[in-house]
Amino acid sequence: MILMSGLMLLLLQTAACLDRFCRLNQSDPCYAALGHKLSLLMVLDTSEYEMTIQKIINNNKITDPICRVKNGKMKDCDIYSNRPETTVNNRTLIINHVIRADSGNYTVTISNPSGTQTFQGELQVIVEAPIGSVQVSIICSSSGVMRVSCSSEGDQLLYSWTLNGDTLMDGNSSIDLDEGTDGNITCSVKNHINHGQTTISAKPCSVSVVFVLVWCFQMMLLFGLLGGFHIYMRHTSRKKKEAPIGSVQVSIMCSSSGVMRASCSSEGDQLLYSWTLNGDPLMGGNSSIDLDEGTDGNITCSVKNHINHGQTTISVKPCSGLDLFCRLNQSDPCYAALGHKLSLLMGLDTTPIGSVQVSIICSSSGVMRASCSSEGDQLLYSWTLNGDPLMGGNSSIDLDEGTDGNITCSVKNHINHGQTTISVKPCSVSVVFVLVWCFQMMLLFGLLGGFHIYMRDTSGKKLEDQKLRMRRFRERHEHTTEDS
Repeated sequence: MILMSGLMLLLLQTAACLDRFCRLNQSDPCYAALGHKLSLLMVLDTSEYEMTIQKIINNNKITDPICRVKNGKMKDCDIYSNRPETTVNNRTLIINHVIRADSGNYTVTISNPSGTQTFQGELQVIVEAPIGSVQVSIICSSSGVMRVSCSSEGDQLLYSWTLNGDTLMDGNSSIDLDEGTDGNITCSVKNHINHGQTTISAKPCSVSVVFVLVWCFQMMLLFGLLGGFHIYMRHTSRKKKEAPIGSVQVSIMCSSSGVMRASCSSEGDQLLYSWTLNGDPLMGGNSSIDLDEGTDGNITCSVKNHINHGQTTISVKPCSGLDLFCRLNQSDPCYAALGHKLSLLMGLDTTPIGSVQVSIICSSSGVMRASCSSEGDQLLYSWTLNGDPLMGGNSSIDLDEGTDGNITCSVKNHINHGQTTISVKPCSVSVVFVLVWCFQMMLLFGLLGGFHIYMRDTSGKKLEDQKLRMRRFRERHEHTTEDS
């Protein structure tokens, strides 16, 4: 009996590798191939014994009606009442076309003619879709890393990889390899029903020449646009922010004690002063400088800002003590020479405040900067917006881009004071900046889109070539099988 069962199992597996054979009293699960044949060998001859089969589903909570088998025929069998492809033949329950609903636990009971139960067992049937053709594809990233992907139809797939016959440590459907990988890579796929594999040749990845050229051109263009825009904005900002330097005037005054003071003046904003005497630099970067009473030679005052620069040189002679200047608040008497020049300095050597100028500059990001300028020495600045004081006592102040109203700059020193009020509107982003940015983005996305299309077409062609090679391989294999 055991020998006949073993021969039947061998014949069934030889006839069709996806047709499955199980015994109703086996302890291991019975795996059936979806859409293929399943043969269940009954424990005893149904001509002498009566068998009942009952399917249990939903975690043993629901049971189907009992199916009775007697004399090789099924009676009251609701399990397969609408399944003409299910038959009983020679002690074997045969399902010629397995469906997923055939999965479940089957309870088998056998009774002798007197009705006494002689056997009871349980069989678990699991239906799985068999593995189809195995497809392998290789994709090289822009950095040169190689990704190999494997795909196949079927349920409960298990993957394994080998490279030139050596096992790779990975059980996923895709695997990353070094850019220099070279040789034959094999993807093997299996489940409880069958297995399959495909081998393809892998070559080292190389970065696309087209990608490198496009990327370099893109970076050159991008940095060129950004550099040009930066120069334009800096040049425009400086023009708006600073007034150029005008003519430079230098005057010399001598005190009653013989001390010489040189003063330098010029129109313009953000002025920086430097002095030289007979070509030698002098210490001090202010608009005026004190010299020894015996100074003799050529003194030069140089003035510069971010826009331009200028200078004036005059001849200096030692003070004679006849043309004098005094301070109004000095403690010592002021002695003046009859018939000569006398200059009286008000306060602490302070030049009075002239007209107050206020300008507004908006940066490319929309931030607003208000700047205030005036002639005079020892200037103190204060700001108000719509009558409310603003923090900061500098000649310039940063405001929010949405600032709207009247801003006032007040300037004072020990001599006098002045102020100017102007109307302020919210900053708007430069039209030139918006146009340059839009053009830059359009060009960038255009280049990226073209490269994506190029890479997709190249990858698609490689995949089609792989599919064509696999189809030819299967056709040659089928012809070889038929010839044998």
